[in-house]
Amino acid sequence: MNQCKNCQNLFTGKFCNQCGQKVYHETDKSVMHLIEEIFHFLTHFEGSFLTSVKTILLHPGKLSLDYCAGIRKKYYKPISLFLMVVIIYLLNPMYSGLNQEFRHYKGNNVYGPMAVSAIQSKLSTTSMTEKDLEIEYARKSQRLSKALLFIFILASTIFLSVLFFQQRKWLFDHVILSTEINTIFILLFFILFPILMILVRVIFRLNGDVLSDEIFALISFVTFFTYNSIAFKKMFKESTFKTILKSLVFTFLHTLFFIFVYRFIVFKVTLWFI
Repeated sequence: MNQCKNCQNLFTGKFCNQCGQKVYHETDKSVMHLIEEIFHFLTHFEGSFLTSVKTILLHPGKLSLDYCAGIRKKYYKPISLFLMVVIIYLLNPMYSGLNQEFRHYKGNNVYGPMAVSAIQSKLSTTSMTEKDLEIEYARKSQRLSKALLFIFILASTIFLSVLFFQQRKWLFDHVILSTEINTIFILLFFILFPILMILVRVIFRLNGDVLSDEIFALISFVTFFTYNSIAFKKMFKESTFKTILKSLVFTFLHTLFFIFVYRFIVFKVTLWFI
C-alpha cells in the first residue's frame, strides 16, 4: 500500500487513483533516471508533435475531427501545438507581417486618426519624443504581437460558431478547429513560406523580395481559403457549395480581423506597456 505525497490518498500500484501522481522513490533522484525522463520526453514529443504537424499540413481538418471524436493519443494537444508554433515564430521571426511598423499606423485609412490621437496622448504623458516612442514601440511590440496571437483563436471560434450555427456543434469543436486553422496560418505564412522565399533567393541569386506584397497577399488568401474549404468539408460535411461559400466568408473575416482588429489591438496594448 502506498500513500500519495500529493493528496495523502492510500492506493496500490504506480499511480494514485485519486490525483494521478506517480509513486516516486529515492532512485528517481539519480542522474540515470533524469536522463531516462529526458529521453522519454524527447521521443514522445518528437513523435506526437511531428505527427500533428504532418497531419495539419497534409490533411486539413483531420486532426480536429479525430481529436473531437476522442482519437487523441497520437496527437500533440492542439493548444500546445499552437503554442509551440508561436514559440518557434517568436524565436525566429523571419517575417514582420504580424508586427507592423509604428509609422504604418498613422497612415492607416481605417484607424489612422485614432492612432495619431493615441500617440499624441502618450507623448503628452511622457518625456519621450516621437522618435523615442517609435524605437520603444518596435522593441516591445515584437514580443507582445506574438503573445496576443491567442485572440485569433477567440475570433475564429466566434466566426465558426456563427457560420455553422445550424450544425449544433459543441463550442469545444469550434475551439479545436479554430486552433488548427490558426496554427497552420502562422506555420505556413510566417514560418515556412518565408523560409521558402529565402531559399529561392539563395538558389537563384536574386536581390530583393521574390514576390511583391500584393502577390504574396493574393497567394496567402487563396491558399488559406483552400485549406479552410477542405477542413470545413471534412469537419462539418455540408454541401460543396455551402462549404466554399462559408470558407470564403470565414477567410475574408479572418483577413479583416488580422489587418485591422488584431494589429490595432497590438498597437494599443503596446502603447499601454510603454
